[in-house]
Amino acid sequence: MTGPQTGPKTGLLAQLLAPGLFGAELVDTGQSLPLHPQEEQLVAHAAPKRRRDFAMGRTCAHAALAQVTQDRGPLPKGEDGAPCWPTGVVGSITHTNGYAAALVAREADFSGLGVDAERIGGVTRDLWPRLFHADELDYLAQRSDADCAATILFCAKEACHKAGRERILSFHDLQVRLADDAFAARRGAEEFQGRFVSDGDLMLVVAWRL
Repeated sequence: MTGPQTGPKTGLLAQLLAPGLFGAELVDTGQSLPLHPQEEQLVAHAAPKRRRDFAMGRTCAHAALAQVTQDRGPLPKGEDGAPCWPTGVVGSITHTNGYAAALVAREADFSGLGVDAERIGGVTRDLWPRLFHADELDYLAQRSDADCAATILFCAKEACHKAGRERILSFHDLQVRLADDAFAARRGAEEFQGRFVSDGDLMLVVAWRL
């Protein structure tokens, strides 16, 4: 089930949740999004857009966490910038133009989670050689909806990286295979599964580590 949402409900995240996954999403309508004072300090000197994106993400994260834990404390950042989740919880946050989402689960149920949202068309073709290996480029060349497929592949790699153990993202190291509205991916010994859905130009992907 999806958690409390602020603003219009898109319903995207609900379509992607597997048993044991909990999430929340919001669309930016200019609503008030108060932060915990310690979270506010993390973006005190950031640009307004960065502050807004951060507030959207943390709002979703706290709404998702409320479904699995009584911990109501702030979500600090680790050295790599990723959220530091409460003990026993894994999770992920994403935001793109006007949209944010967060995904959480109990660590006993999932070893790692990732969520990523992007606007279709943002993964321009000049970026493809840096993001996709030869097999993926061949796959895109055969797709009539190549821009959409490229966005799915990019989001899947971002989501898998968030769900994985490696701290440095190398897009070519992640190999993604799409099938209908789901995918499987591998990076070395790590294996991932995930799902994706789109609404207009918004693509949303969730991934979990096996």
